[in-house]
Amino acid sequence: MFDLILRRFENTIIAITFLFITLLAFANVVARYVFHASFSFTSELLVNLAVLLTMVGAAAATRLGTHPSFSLLRDSTRGALHKTIIVIVCLGMLVFFGMLLWLGIGTALNQLNSGRLTPALQIPQGIFSLGLPIGALLCGIRTVQVAVIELRGGEAFRGEDTEVIELAAEVEARSLEAEGIRSQKEGGRK
Repeated sequence: MFDLILRRFENTIIAITFLFITLLAFANVVARYVFHASFSFTSELLVNLAVLLTMVGAAAATRLGTHPSFSLLRDSTRGALHKTIIVIVCLGMLVFFGMLLWLGIGTALNQLNSGRLTPALQIPQGIFSLGLPIGALLCGIRTVQVAVIELRGGEAFRGEDTEVIELAAEVEARSLEAEGIRSQKEGGRK
């Protein structure tokens, strides 16, 4: 359940952020050609949204097994060496994402405490800077999740399509089971 909520959160953030970046960049180009002036706030919004998109995208990539650190070493090993590689890679990633989380929180708090505002929108810069620690936290959670699944002998990198197919099969099995129980009850009443 936690994984489903986290996946929906990540996918929603990715979709909304990507849509907003695309629409904002397109509107800025149109404004530049039609009105011969661009929106002054687009660059600060686009850069900060791109950071959020990159960090949440890295968490999704870790979840799906497309993050570069996992694929090469993980796919080329088996047995005890495979588990050792998983532990080393995951520990390295946790250290990296932990540092990003720590430094990102520190940066955001410093910016919020100093009252620093963005130049064009005059929004507290610390709000935009929260994308870094949020993304780092998501990446850390996904890294731990992958490590636990892999070390237990499972396959952490099943695609979402596989999960949907398995869920559909489970729902169908429950439905057939419920029908069987209902048929037995109706047969017993006659």
